[in-house]
Amino acid sequence: MAFAEDFAAALAQRGIQMDANDVPAPDVIGGALDNINGFMSDMDVAVREGFDESSLEFAVCSVLADPSVSIAPEISSILAAYDRTPNMRLTEMLQATSETLDQVRGVV
Repeated sequence: MAFAEDFAAALAQRGIQMDANDVPAPDVIGGALDNINGFMSDMDVAVREGFDESSLEFAVCSVLADPSVSIAPEISSILAAYDRTPNMRLTEMLQATSETLDQVRGVV
């Protein structure tokens, strides 16, 4: 559980709070982030910007884990943490999560 604890602590330093017990495996997180980034890059620019902007005020990130959308259901706990995080856009949280993953894995 060392990875989960380290990941949750490092993510908390970036303003995203989650319980270490809810942290998925590193490869699961990485794959899901790739899925989300691919989905977002395929969106129309205006739609992507609107979704990103709405994530500042509304709990919209968890929709990416919804079974009917199924973009990143394996990281529903992280997406739920995003929805509880004030004053951060989805793109900022994705970047923070990716950097945290690299940091905790020892890539950086």
